[in-house]
Parts: sequence; C-alpha cells; structure tokens
Amino acid sequence: MSIRSTNTLRMEKRGAILLVALSRTNKHNAFNDELYTDLVNMLDESTEDDSITAVVLTGSGKYFSSGADLTDANSSFLPDEDGNSRDTLNKPAGQFMMAMLRFPKVLVAAVNGPAVGIAVTLLLHCDLVYCTPRVTLWAPFTRLALVPEFCSSVTFVERMGLPKANEMLLLGQKIDAATIERYNLCSAIINDSEDHHRGDPFHPQSIASIVCTKIEKNLLSLPLASETADIFVSLMRRRRQKYLEGVCKEELVKLDERFDRGDCLEAALKLNFGKSKL
Repeated sequence: MSIRSTNTLRMEKRGAILLVALSRTNKHNAFNDELYTDLVNMLDESTEDDSITAVVLTGSGKYFSSGADLTDANSSFLPDEDGNSRDTLNKPAGQFMMAMLRFPKVLVAAVNGPAVGIAVTLLLHCDLVYCTPRVTLWAPFTRLALVPEFCSSVTFVERMGLPKANEMLLLGQKIDAATIERYNLCSAIINDSEDHHRGDPFHPQSIASIVCTKIEKNLLSLPLASETADIFVSLMRRRRQKYLEGVCKEELVKLDERFDRGDCLEAALKLNFGKSKL
C-alpha cells in the first residue's frame, strides 16, 4: 500500500515508520475539515499497512499546530438556522478523534513548536511525546465558551492532577517546555538545530528525524519489533479505548449544546473576535 502526501499532510516512509507532517504553514498548521479528513485517512491506511509499525506526527514550519482553524467556514459559531444540533461527533473533527483513539499502532508526537487547542489535547493519546525547547502548550477553551475536548477532562487530570489540569483548562494558562516536562506531558525535551533545518520536518537535524532515529534504534531494530509493539500498545492503551470514546462523546455533546445555545457565538462577539485575540 502506498500512502501519499496530500494538500494538508506531507508524508515520508522511513523503514517501518511513517513520518507525517501537518502542512498548512500559511495557517500555522491549523486544523480544518480537510486536515481532519486527511488524518483520518492516514490513520486508517496505516492501520491496514503491515509495513508500518509506528506513525510519527510533527509540524511543518515554526508551529506544531495553532489548533482549530476558526476562520474556516465550517467552524462558524452561528447556531444552525434550522435548529439542528451541531453533531460534532459525526463531523470531520469528531471522526478524527475517534480514529485516533482506535489507532492500534505506535503513535508518536514530535512537537516542533507551539501547540494550541486540539493540538495539545491529542498529545495525551500518543504513546511517546517529544518537544523542542521552543514548544508552548495552550488550551484556551474557556475564552470562547467551549468545553474540555478530546477527553482532556479526564486525561489532563490523570496526567498532572486536578489543580494543574485546571490551570491549563479552566484558567487557560500557557505553559513552556520546562513546565511541559514537569507536568509529565512529554517524554523528553530534545534540542534540535532550528538554524539548520529552518522548519523542514524532514531535515536530518529536525526533531522529527531525531525521534525517528531514536525509535528505530531502541525499538524497531529489535527482533520481532512489530509484534512486540502491537502487544505493548494493546496492553497499555487499547484496553481504555471504549472508556475514552465514551468520555470524548460526552464532551462533544456538551460542546454541541453550547454551540446550539449560542454561547460560543456570544463569547466570540464579546471578545471582538473579528480582531482576534487568539
């Protein structure tokens, strides 16, 4: 099976690793429906491809991702004119969340720069997370009257405890790389050579390339590595799949209720969102 790059994703096969770079650099790799759909297709195709054992996700340019593309027409804050529910679960964003929760192979994040919103919450579903010293994480959901999403109402509390989770989620605190490591949100901080690779995720000195080399050396070079990886993922992550799917669906129902009521639109207008403070 051949997995090819798209308008929103650049992909490169490195042995048993698929290196995937978010590639909407003019939007700081913000998530729109096209990117969500391309990610779902990539995860589905990687699942079926026996030559792929691990997927490494990174960003192109200076950002990992600036989160949801709030300028996209499909991200409108307006309630449905016909009174129908937003039904996020069955839209590309919800489909991506479910696909990621169900992904049965090793999933790694090589976070090259700032991450916002869903680009933060998805990290809690990765088996390994590496960050550069330039990384900041920000989940400003309360600014726009949103809700904790992608299971963050559970995963953040489990990972760092309720007080720290609420500093990020309830108070919208942005945290730097040192804090990310202290809060147990990454495996390690990796010093890459930004002056050399200039945001090219496939450069030999990028964080993504360094992480690929690390996975190859410490896991994939071992006998029966693919089979071993499958077993570890199954035991360490897959048994929680149904529980997290339920959490994610509950959060999305609450999100839909806030959109349908007009809460998010009211918050955006009061923030003078046309002159975005995000």
